[in-house]
Amino acid sequence: MQVIIEKFIEFIAPDVCIGCGLEGSCLCSECSVASLVMKKPTCVLCNALNNSGVVCSGCRRKTKLAGSTIAYRYDGVIKQLIYAMKYEGRRSVIRYFSALLPSSAWPPAAIICFVPSDGASRRQRGYDQAELLAKHYAKLNGMECMGLLMRSKHSRQVGRSRRDRFTNVTNNFLVKGPIANVPVILVDDVVTTGATISECARVLKNGGAKSVWAIAIAKK
Repeated sequence: MQVIIEKFIEFIAPDVCIGCGLEGSCLCSECSVASLVMKKPTCVLCNALNNSGVVCSGCRRKTKLAGSTIAYRYDGVIKQLIYAMKYEGRRSVIRYFSALLPSSAWPPAAIICFVPSDGASRRQRGYDQAELLAKHYAKLNGMECMGLLMRSKHSRQVGRSRRDRFTNVTNNFLVKGPIANVPVILVDDVVTTGATISECARVLKNGGAKSVWAIAIAKK
């Protein structure tokens, strides 16, 4: 029903390309070709280049994440689209990115979940962009999406230093129930230091996840 409502809104108020203003989509095909450059795979914590996005040997003791797939750098048109998605109510951007995120060879039993937004942000936007992104991505890839995480406190990360981010996010999340030893793919919109997804990975592993891999639109 929600998708039908969104499609109706877009019919009466058509989307426009954030790059050139052409009516029809949030980013037209020409601007996509000119603006979208996939990010090279790196360790999500130290940004060391590698071939697959796995957490490097030097960072493994710092996180329970197996690795990450991050599609783009947080700049230019990508930054504009994410801003529109989060602060201008343009849900079409969520569907657009869900189709662009890499369809990696996830294990057959893997479950998609998401980093839940804090309550104030969700109330202000009227939706949780990471939740919608995860649901659309799961549907496109024939996977199950579950809300495995909830926030135990609502302490925002914006404006904090790298060290403060890791301290601030500790014990911010709880697992809603036991996870039956399956791989979990954790979806978020933007990764900064990796503190939030690392904390989510820790509680997911403690809750029974076999492994945790993160996937996101962009990294700052």
